[in-house]
Amino acid sequence: MDKNTVKAIVLAMMVMLLYPMLLKKFYPAAYQKQPAKATVSQSGPVPTKEEAPPIVSEGTALEKSADPAVSIFENSFYKAEFSTLGGTITALSFLGEKDRQAFTKTDLFTGDPRESGIFGVSVLHEKADLSETIFKMVRKGESVEFFYELPGEYQLTKTYVFRGNRPAIDLSVRIKNLSEREKHFPVTLNYGMSYEEGYQKNYGYYDAVAYTDKLQTKDLSGIKKKGFSFPDPTAWAGFVKKYFALLVKPDGKIVEGSATVDKKNLWGQMTLEPLTVTAGGEGEQAFLIYAGPQRYELLKSFGAGFEEVFSRGFFGIFKTGILAVLKFLNRYTHNFGWALVILTFLIKLLFAPLTHLSYGSMKKMQLLAPKMKAIQEHHKKDPAKSQKAIMELYRRNKVNPMMGCLPMLIQIPVFIAMFKLLPEAIELHGAPFIGWIKDLSAPDHFLTLPFTVPFLGNALNILPITMAASQVWYQKLMPAQPGSSPEQQTMMNIMPIFFGFICYNMPSGLTLYWTLQNVFSIIQQTFINRIVIVLHHEDQ
Repeated sequence: MDKNTVKAIVLAMMVMLLYPMLLKKFYPAAYQKQPAKATVSQSGPVPTKEEAPPIVSEGTALEKSADPAVSIFENSFYKAEFSTLGGTITALSFLGEKDRQAFTKTDLFTGDPRESGIFGVSVLHEKADLSETIFKMVRKGESVEFFYELPGEYQLTKTYVFRGNRPAIDLSVRIKNLSEREKHFPVTLNYGMSYEEGYQKNYGYYDAVAYTDKLQTKDLSGIKKKGFSFPDPTAWAGFVKKYFALLVKPDGKIVEGSATVDKKNLWGQMTLEPLTVTAGGEGEQAFLIYAGPQRYELLKSFGAGFEEVFSRGFFGIFKTGILAVLKFLNRYTHNFGWALVILTFLIKLLFAPLTHLSYGSMKKMQLLAPKMKAIQEHHKKDPAKSQKAIMELYRRNKVNPMMGCLPMLIQIPVFIAMFKLLPEAIELHGAPFIGWIKDLSAPDHFLTLPFTVPFLGNALNILPITMAASQVWYQKLMPAQPGSSPEQQTMMNIMPIFFGFICYNMPSGLTLYWTLQNVFSIIQQTFINRIVIVLHHEDQ
């Protein structure tokens, strides 16, 4: 397989796999944290007529009334705003993690309790709409409890317990049967995540997920996206976006579930197998709710398979392994930028023997080009003899045409895994490197230009320019394939500039990796070219 064919295969795979993703980021903006929502102690977010709803403090109970009240809960992980209307959470923010590079505040959900909240519960046979029902509320320690009673039918108790050691919430739904006969209560839980139009421009995405024996995903990154119905059986479901996940795992069996998106929020709903409660008896349905970062070890610690949302996809195993090595190196460098430099070198070193064989084979074929051309001219009327003579030439000079293809194909999974990992790894968010590179998850904004460049913006980013320049340099060192047309050579020379253009506003961690790959490849190729030329002259 000749060099142009090999490169065409590699570039085609790169374009098919990477270009749709990159094109969506063609107009990225620098990563911006959401402004913190002000904490108010006098009023809630939903005024009733001209009066603000009352605030409920810890250890107090609110009697059922016509107006909803709000209660603000905060611990080391969350700030949550509860409403007695429907007994739901109307705003949920992740505050960060101790001893880690943290987000100052990230809104996972914001909503109007008069429209809907998250973790609202309905009992399908009931005679009242619970989303419009005022619950009694009690605050105590790390828990918030809601009560509702339909006389002669049932009593519903919802308890939210916030875990102090991990970003998780335990939700308990207890139903007491107040009737004189056995009843079946099919419980439906609503959940959601805030949706921000244009979030994709910062390498963001929104996926609905449902876990059976493996993870099922549905892209909801766009309000025109169709909804998603859970496969059967589903053990847990939720939403994931860049850096974060909201996952809900019930104790009971999910019999039906779906997910949709609108202009403000992603919405999910799961209906569970009915609770059978005898007259005067009580039944309970428990939910584990994870709302926090896509951190592999943290997700895995729940023992529910939550880590699948991080390692999802064909290249997930490579992504997870590379991140583990990157974090190991960071223990010693205390800088993810330097850890990335070492990791890139190690990856290059790992594939060095294969790369050496590949590039050496290409260089030998380039040096044999005059002899190959002479054979083709001599046997131009007999292609079979020409091919046989060329293969004999390869054999005498120990050249394997396939060797130029196979090593590069083997490296593709690692390359794509790095492409997927570096823009998404929460560990790199806010992680500086050197000098002007303050955040490996954002473009390396060196300075602001007094003008705007179409499609690129007004920021001068050094790494993408360096990446493109080093790629051009490396391209010049690569052995030219005999018989390639000027158009083919021009295309190969344009590709580095093309990738530099579309990667201009990529996260600096990704462009740093690509630049380092080019630099190490230049060093390796220079060495290979000299060795092959010497060996070729010795064989003559």
